[in-house]
Amino acid sequence: MTTTRRELLAGTLALATLAACAEQQAPAGVKGTVYAETGAGLVAVDLASGRPARQYGAAVPDAGWRRLHQVDGGRLRVLGLPGGKVERESTITGAHVKAVSRSGGLVAVGPPPGPRTGTLIQLAGPSGVRDLWLDGNVEPEAFSGDDKIMYVLEYLPPGEPERYRVRMLALPDGRPEPLNTRDKKPIPAGKEEEMRGQGRQAVLDTGAGVLYTLYTHQPGHLHTRDLIAGADSAPDVHAFVHVLQLDQRWAYCLDLPQPFGAGPPQGHTLALSPGGGALFVYDAGSGTIARADTTDLTVSRTAAGAEHTGEAAALVHRNRLYLAAGASVQVADAATLAPLATWPLPGPARGLAVLNGQLLAGAGEQIVRLDLGGTVLGAVPLPGLLSVRHAA
Repeated sequence: MTTTRRELLAGTLALATLAACAEQQAPAGVKGTVYAETGAGLVAVDLASGRPARQYGAAVPDAGWRRLHQVDGGRLRVLGLPGGKVERESTITGAHVKAVSRSGGLVAVGPPPGPRTGTLIQLAGPSGVRDLWLDGNVEPEAFSGDDKIMYVLEYLPPGEPERYRVRMLALPDGRPEPLNTRDKKPIPAGKEEEMRGQGRQAVLDTGAGVLYTLYTHQPGHLHTRDLIAGADSAPDVHAFVHVLQLDQRWAYCLDLPQPFGAGPPQGHTLALSPGGGALFVYDAGSGTIARADTTDLTVSRTAAGAEHTGEAAALVHRNRLYLAAGASVQVADAATLAPLATWPLPGPARGLAVLNGQLLAGAGEQIVRLDLGGTVLGAVPLPGLLSVRHAA
């Protein structure tokens, strides 16, 4: 997304307002930075002072939150964290940062989403910028670990998009190559699954090189395995997790049981365990929780939790699963999904993060700090808060 100079000025004014609001509520005895999405863009809040320290506007982090990437005035800027120092700048014509490689060596920049029959993607790295002209309507999504493959979503038909599919392009020329099935066999032409629902959220296992994307509202969807088998109808599955092995170049869809996918998309969320062995999906609208094993890619356990409206967020820490929705945080055992506690929040839940043994929960227009027993330790006001993104 492009950040204009007018938006940057507005962000500066907003930052001053936020700092004034935080003046009297600086938490004591805690250090670190929490990154939050606000109406003015991405904000870095210094927990030691309780004040917003930096306003980044429209910025895209890398997988480890070591750098931010933003486009402004025809320049792509790479900012080091936590200080925000400019590490690299490139002249660019694209308007939006689309994807950042795990190595940090490539940043894909392109046009805003919308109907088009051709797409210019610019790949920026330490050695410069190169243009990649592609037929069709494509949006970069991720890179392989060696930066030799770019994964994209191809929208069909390109001039009037109504569905999309995952494609694999070999770099540097962007040549299409067949994606593999989970058993490492190339997907035959015409058997790529096409999606019409909503990609709600994605999490990346950086160590294993696997991208998990939650898709909702997919009635009648046919997976690649169904298409290869000759099926012309699908089971009544309304949501699944698309599993993309970025380095081994295969994809698989993990179906979720009902009622996943039947409720509002914003009520769905997913989280990965710290070791990457388990994936958790939560549907706040129905209160359903699912735990899946990432080795065999099957749902191993489901449980019923509280039903809530609005945005949902999930986080796994020290064998505990934290689920934020409505105006509360539910705590469950990560192995059994057994409920352990429910902690009230002073406003609608807006994201979760953990830092130094404390849970940071967005609640209305503030970030609430809780210890891992649920005791409120303090709060930092943040007008315009949309979501807590990360803490370091």
